[in-house]
Amino acid sequence: MKQIFYFLIVAVALTSCSVTIPLQTNLSDQTMLLAENRNIKANYTLASYVSDGFIPYVSVLKNGSETMKNSSYKYASASAFKKIWSSYFSSKFNAYSKDQMDIEVTLMDLKIREQAATSIGMTLLTGNTKMNVDAIATIHVLINYHGKKYENEFEVNASEYNESQQMKSGDYYYTANLNNPTQQKAKLLDNCLNKSIIQFENFLRSVMFADKEK
Repeated sequence: MKQIFYFLIVAVALTSCSVTIPLQTNLSDQTMLLAENRNIKANYTLASYVSDGFIPYVSVLKNGSETMKNSSYKYASASAFKKIWSSYFSSKFNAYSKDQMDIEVTLMDLKIREQAATSIGMTLLTGNTKMNVDAIATIHVLINYHGKKYENEFEVNASEYNESQQMKSGDYYYTANLNNPTQQKAKLLDNCLNKSIIQFENFLRSVMFADKEK
């Protein structure tokens, strides 16, 4: 009987050790509004050093101590990146234009970071945990336009607050969250990838300005 009980504990631990974050990536209304419509054909290439699967997760205590956990969450990072950037290029560039631009966009890194705003002692005392949750992406861009190359690498961050409270009902303890943790991470990753396009737009404006000054 003890062996069966131990097996059940191990089975539960193995099946609950990672959480899959749903893919909810789409161009936001803000991105569609801020991104310009360009009469340029984009010959674009999308690459990713981050694969679909486990996404790096950094847990930071209030004292600044960091722990990297690479098997806590699963996310289709490469698929999300390619989906949203493909939508951007097909929506904002003209595939039939004679004016052409070669663009290489690479997702260098994508991770989740949680920064605790309460100490371990206070959490044990009150059962309350406050934290800031971030989705952070690093993007590398190489543009070849009218025979000249332009290159840039930038980091974008989407952040939101969350809070959890451990509560008791009879003999059972459960945790109530201000925001659903998994849905919040999905939203932040979506926002982060949208922000990367807006950041690219800022860089592209400088490229267009430099081209006119030639």
